[in-house]
Amino acid sequence: MKSLFIEATEDTPEINLNSESGVLEFTGISIPENANSFYKPVIGWLEKYIVSPNKTTDFKFNIKMISSASSKIFYDIVNKIEQLSENKDICTRVFWYYSIYDDEIWEQGLEYKKTLSVHFELILIEEDD
Repeated sequence: MKSLFIEATEDTPEINLNSESGVLEFTGISIPENANSFYKPVIGWLEKYIVSPNKTTDFKFNIKMISSASSKIFYDIVNKIEQLSENKDICTRVFWYYSIYDDEIWEQGLEYKKTLSVHFELILIEEDD
């Protein structure tokens, strides 16, 4: 399976879904004009990845800003993570990074953590890049 890489823009995050390493990263700002359209290839990729995943899959979210529309899509991604975790032969982990200055992103991570049965770490980053 091919990896998926989407370069960041002013309104969209960098997305690096590496099928070889099993590291799936979302980094930056997620306020696309049309979240459904932007994330459609990501959801499609995840659906295929779930069929034949790596033994260890790490989701890394380092989101600085998230729109309500993106937040809804992230719930879809969380559902894909939960589907992946149903395969007991796979180690699925989530790492949610948040700035000391951003309670909203921290709270969003807490909400996602509550819905998942996988290893989920909220990781404080002190710099606000």
